[in-house]
Amino acid sequence: MKVRLHSQQHEWRSRDEENQVVIIRAEWDSIKWNFTYTTKKDPEWHDLPTPLLHHFEELREILFNKYQRRRLPWRFVEELDAHIVKMRHEEGVSED
Repeated sequence: MKVRLHSQQHEWRSRDEENQVVIIRAEWDSIKWNFTYTTKKDPEWHDLPTPLLHHFEELREILFNKYQRRRLPWRFVEELDAHIVKMRHEEGVSED
């Protein structure tokens, strides 16, 4: 049984390799972020089992924007930053 906190559900649009609009949803389940995606042509949401670094970076931008509008506590941004640093270290990506 998944616990879904409505306040920790964030959605944004992105483009894939074929330049098609993809709608991505990230949900916090008190342990980790779960990502799902869909397209305008597909009514079903599909799980994204292994989100990539750029998914977390896009989510970080969304969370930071919400923090600036006072709609989200800073600790969520800090926790996601720590996760991104860990992912970059594991992938061997330099921190710019």
